Amino acid sequence: MLENFGKKLIEKIKHDGMAPKPRWHFILKEILIWLFGGLALFIGAASVAVMIYLSNNSGLMMHTQLGHSLVGYLLLSLPYFWMIFLALFLWLLFYNIKHSKRGYHYSFALIALVAILASILLGIIFSAVGIGEEIDDVLGRRAPLYDLVFNPHVAMWSNSEEGSLAGLVVSKSDQTHFVLLDRDSGEWYITCITADNKNLVIVGQPIRLVGEVIGEHEFRADEVFPIKPGREFFKRLQQNNQDPVLIPGELPERGLGPGRMMINYDK
Repeated sequence: MLENFGKKLIEKIKHDGMAPKPRWHFILKEILIWLFGGLALFIGAASVAVMIYLSNNSGLMMHTQLGHSLVGYLLLSLPYFWMIFLALFLWLLFYNIKHSKRGYHYSFALIALVAILASILLGIIFSAVGIGEEIDDVLGRRAPLYDLVFNPHVAMWSNSEEGSLAGLVVSKSDQTHFVLLDRDSGEWYITCITADNKNLVIVGQPIRLVGEVIGEHEFRADEVFPIKPGREFFKRLQQNNQDPVLIPGELPERGLGPGRMMINYDK
């Protein structure tokens, strides 16, 4: 019986013209598997670096000033896109290791643990040398839907009704009165009443404000903070805003108002 099976197998091999694959085929396949695995690790680590950069500049301790609980603030500020992106490339890394020459020897748990630890460790190194910051700046300059997908902090800080406003300073009459363009290129006339961090109010630079709306497109800033993640996104606004910017003049009753304005052509 075994002899008949062997003969049939030999005849089929001859009939179909089958031949063993050359050794270089397996070597090339192994190289490609590890190459794609290394690429997946690199991209996963870059995602970790961006998440570290966003987390380090999230202003976590400011949740009460923005009217959120700590848990609520975390849920709003978590970089969901980067978490999903990392998970995808960790899966690709796992897939490539599992299909390598000796991958079947290792359990799912071991491969997953090594992939996660390697991504985190390499991500920390990338973050330390500024790769996370550079990726965010490049995306801020060029990526469509940056404020909706890549950086949740932009949307979180662009909530004037809740007392937070972020944007680009496009003109100012002095350190306490200036014009801000928000994420939608809407103009806000700002009265800054705090003495702290007024040096951050620089034409052409983005800032974050905490305060309250005091009129139609008028905002009183109680506190001023810099912007790091998302700064290049806000700098886009100046390129898209070529019209003269109105500078509010001082009004005794409210400090600002659209009633008395000067036009500044020198942005």
